[in-house]
Amino acid sequence: MVTIHEKNSITFDTLGLGALLPSLCTVKEELNGLYELEMEHPYDEWGKWEDIEKERILVASTPRGKQPFRIYHIKPDMNGIRVYARHIFYDLLDNFCLKVDVFGTPQGVLNAIQEALSYAMPFTFTTNMTGTGTVTASKVNPIAPLLSEDEDASSFIKAFGGEILRDGFKVSMNTSIGQDRGVAIRYGKNLVGLEISEDISEMATRIYAYGKDDVAMSGGYMDSPYISSYRYPKIHVFEDSGLTYYELPGAVQALFNEGCDLPKVNIKANFQMLSQTAEYKEYAVLEEVQLGDVVTVSNVKMGFQKKAKVISYEWDCLLEQYKEVELGDFVADLTSSVTNGEKSLSTAVSASTGVKQVSNLINGVATITAHGLYISADGTSIADATKVFHFGAGGLWHSSAGVSGTYKNIINTDGNLV
Repeated sequence: MVTIHEKNSITFDTLGLGALLPSLCTVKEELNGLYELEMEHPYDEWGKWEDIEKERILVASTPRGKQPFRIYHIKPDMNGIRVYARHIFYDLLDNFCLKVDVFGTPQGVLNAIQEALSYAMPFTFTTNMTGTGTVTASKVNPIAPLLSEDEDASSFIKAFGGEILRDGFKVSMNTSIGQDRGVAIRYGKNLVGLEISEDISEMATRIYAYGKDDVAMSGGYMDSPYISSYRYPKIHVFEDSGLTYYELPGAVQALFNEGCDLPKVNIKANFQMLSQTAEYKEYAVLEEVQLGDVVTVSNVKMGFQKKAKVISYEWDCLLEQYKEVELGDFVADLTSSVTNGEKSLSTAVSASTGVKQVSNLINGVATITAHGLYISADGTSIADATKVFHFGAGGLWHSSAGVSGTYKNIINTDGNLV
């Protein structure tokens, strides 16, 4: 059921102005991207169509329950009305932040963005993320300092990573909005309704690694177990001046563990088309997943498996079922831009694996800067910690007066107590 509500509504526990009679209604959502509804409505004899006006709010079924969408475009023709609406989250497009300039915890950054709004709106901003970071922006709508991926922009996503969960007027920036539900699919051929793409252009099956003082690891190279699956070794360079000769093999192995030696996989499952095939039951498990969920995908022919994430979907609001689900790389852009020089594999491993592994190890109370790794021994973050450990130049240091306090050297670079 799709209901329509007045434009000033902020709760949707009634039928509002009433239920509509659409002939088609779908929702599309992308991970950290668009969240829109499209509806077709006939000129019904009861005059339901007359309630459809710009800025009124449609409440419709989604994979995460009923959600509100504000109408921004109406296109009538001889047969009926086509309606376009955005999730209520996009009301933020109408607001304005003159200036955001904040260094702090993820929740502190969200609070600063909310405080920078030109006028109050009924949104709440929460996060389960930790650490510290900086976001600066000026003369922008509030969505920019939240989600902008532009090269010259500063945003929450660029500072902390994470994924956005939009639930009515509740906005949550979480480490992940999905989970691994144990769903696994195997593919070995293209099917009607299953569009599969494997991109090997940025793979690395042999990595040459060097680190501190330009010293290469033993043998220089490390090979992937998949190296013989391709005509030639796909060689990439890994460089991290902060790693010693002994640490390099572990860092390179971490890259392989994260899948830099596997193709980028993209799978689109069209359930309406798949339902016509004998193999449909093999992929029906995808009907159980939600945006952000992790799925294990296995290539039968190539003999590998990897993790992929649900990165977008199209939902039939009337039948309350998926029309299409799209899976994409779990570790996004791990080796991207290596060939064009924008970043190296060393950047990828520090950003994609190093931070994640450290955060998991110590429950996230840590931050990495150009000066090294900071770990909070008390408090909820580096910003409010009193006792702080610092790994960096000179070894391991400790401050009992916060991150800006005076540090005492505990262990030197040779591993000896000072």
